[in-house]
Amino acid sequence: MTLKGTLRSFFSMTDRGPRWTGMVIVAVAFLALLGTPACAERMRLDYDVLVVGGGAGGASAAIAAARLGASVALLEETDWLGGQMTAAGVSTMDDLSGNRTGLYGEFIEDVRYAYFKREKSISTCYWDGNTAAFEPSVGRDVLVSMIERVNGGGAKSGGGRVDVFLGARVASVLRRGTVIQGASVDLKDGRADFLCRVLVDATEYGDILPLAKVQYRVGNSLSTSLNPRSRIQDITWTAVIKKYPGGVPQNLRLNTPPPGYAKYVDGFRRVVAAGGNSFRSYPLRMPVDFPTHNGYRGLPDSSNPFDYTAATPDGWERITKTGVNWANDFPGAEKWEGRGGLPVAYLEDLSVRRTVNAEAMLKTLCFLYYVQHELGEPWSVADDEYYGEGQVIQTLGVVPEEFVEIVRRFPPIPYVRESRRIVGIDTPTSKSVRRNSESYRDGGPGHELPDSMAIGGYILDLHAGDEDSDMEPEFGESSASIRTDMPIGPFQVPFGSFVPVEVDGLVAAEKNLSMSRLVSGALRLQPISMLTGQAAGTIAALSARFGIRPRDLDPRLVQQHLLDAGSALSLCEYHDVPRNHLMWPGVQMSNLYGWFEALDLPSSPSAKIDDIYNNRVVLARLFGLDRGVFGVDEPLARHEAEELLHKAFGEEPRLALYALPEFGRNSFISRGDFVDALARIIGYKASYEEPEQRFQDVPPESRLAGPVDFLWRRGVFARLAATGGLMPDLPLTRGVAADLTMRTVTARAAEKKLGR
Repeated sequence: MTLKGTLRSFFSMTDRGPRWTGMVIVAVAFLALLGTPACAERMRLDYDVLVVGGGAGGASAAIAAARLGASVALLEETDWLGGQMTAAGVSTMDDLSGNRTGLYGEFIEDVRYAYFKREKSISTCYWDGNTAAFEPSVGRDVLVSMIERVNGGGAKSGGGRVDVFLGARVASVLRRGTVIQGASVDLKDGRADFLCRVLVDATEYGDILPLAKVQYRVGNSLSTSLNPRSRIQDITWTAVIKKYPGGVPQNLRLNTPPPGYAKYVDGFRRVVAAGGNSFRSYPLRMPVDFPTHNGYRGLPDSSNPFDYTAATPDGWERITKTGVNWANDFPGAEKWEGRGGLPVAYLEDLSVRRTVNAEAMLKTLCFLYYVQHELGEPWSVADDEYYGEGQVIQTLGVVPEEFVEIVRRFPPIPYVRESRRIVGIDTPTSKSVRRNSESYRDGGPGHELPDSMAIGGYILDLHAGDEDSDMEPEFGESSASIRTDMPIGPFQVPFGSFVPVEVDGLVAAEKNLSMSRLVSGALRLQPISMLTGQAAGTIAALSARFGIRPRDLDPRLVQQHLLDAGSALSLCEYHDVPRNHLMWPGVQMSNLYGWFEALDLPSSPSAKIDDIYNNRVVLARLFGLDRGVFGVDEPLARHEAEELLHKAFGEEPRLALYALPEFGRNSFISRGDFVDALARIIGYKASYEEPEQRFQDVPPESRLAGPVDFLWRRGVFARLAATGGLMPDLPLTRGVAADLTMRTVTARAAEKKLGR
């Protein structure tokens, strides 16, 4: 049996219940033993896709790739999956776009169900009843269960598999010429070579990029001419804290001020203070009172028998668990060597990274001391979330021994807001993102990106490092761009952001996408990271399946798989095509490529994307102005069908249009006639082999039997088959036409890639 087979057999024999994470570590150690000197050779494991980094983007990429049938290895340095949204403790979802679709939407629904069973709300943060938050351990367990469902088979398994390796660190990247072929990885007890068709970098820092010798941006400089004065954003070592009504346990009390407390205490007082302001008085004024502070990053509390929500002010008073991620940015107001933000050495030099991380943890300890002593609150680190030695090791020589028990209960990694970024085929800038976000605002048209891979939505948010000298003049960006280019709605991420300019076999997944530094401030959040991760995994799986470079994929092929998986790609939504509509994917694709003009476009008012209390925006949603009308059930005339085919296929349809009946340009076309035309466009000939009967209403003797079987084999009827029959004499509707066209376009693209 191969080593890969051994691992899979081990997984199949293992009880992957609540102790699944520990079992994965055992599996890694077990395999590592096979690579000891007795085996002579270093282990070699072969996968279709290798995902490095088990964070929001990495876990999502692995699941997406496996659902498309790929064998996937998911490597994570820590013993936690989820990255910034679980392992870093940022478990309040920053989803201003409202785009809870795709894997992120599935994840949130699973989280909601987990708390429904506990009779608890997940709307506990940001002082608003429409938000989503969860305890980090619950978020991690949900990700684990999503992977288990892929590995266990079933409707969404796709025939692929995800093998998870925790405590795994990439030592080097295997590259031949311009092609990435895998990585050498340090496991718990040895080193192994992981070979792959495509490697996905989903690390929190973009750590694979220098190892792969991929050109990247860091701060406002390029890796080929690194400017040591370049700055990146502050980091935060968060903490999950909870209320102890009977008093803080002795081992979780801070009895003496941690080093540096005097330096930080005035800054803490400016954020939260006894007798501070409440969010009940909008807009918020600093400092805030402690309940308002807790309502900002409020989390559900599984140890509390009572429920609470952020929907009402009295809910904040009842919050008993929250995240500390407000007054403890590092270096924050104290700056680093006299300048805001951190030097790029934090990303480039591991010794600097260790020093900064330890100091950031120390600052959070100081805030906990402030809460316990100056505010007099019975709060400390939660005793039911984290417990590890890695946190302690990272603070050796910086954090005194007396705080070790508290540090063990800190998240295992810091919240890192900025990463290295690939130099990609496409680089969105703040101006292009602003223009994209103006789609369908104030009665204007859409500015859709045809090659959209994901939708996000957030402000251009830089935590320090936001001076003119910190920006990228090559993109025309300055500090003023934060205000002038602020998005006013959701925006799209293009295909070219995932693919490096010069190197093949590597795909970026989240904070390391190709984008300007200012845009990275809006594309670093958990929801969009899951959605870009899903796109990266889809790109990687299709690249491996077809044996071609990621850059050579037709974006429409990727988009069809993303849409079928429920990930929204268009900025235009319709009343008559909700997201559960059978023809929703085809209509989304039509929006991107302009196949149809909508009967009525959305007309949302302009507003800063985080201005959720804007009355004009609220009223527009109440009256449905944020959605248009597509006309999904409107019948299609012959001239409209001709126009659709020309837009989708270019000049090629000319030879096939004779299949459309000559009853006049304004006469309606039937489903059967349109299907016949589609088949001829992509190569059907009357001499086609004996067809199988695919629909009950298309018998073998029908003139459509051959065209239908031809298209069926290419997946064109994947959605329409769910309706039970072709109904060939029925008038063709806009929705059905969009869906059939999309699937024919992508079937043709796939066959071209396979050389058929």
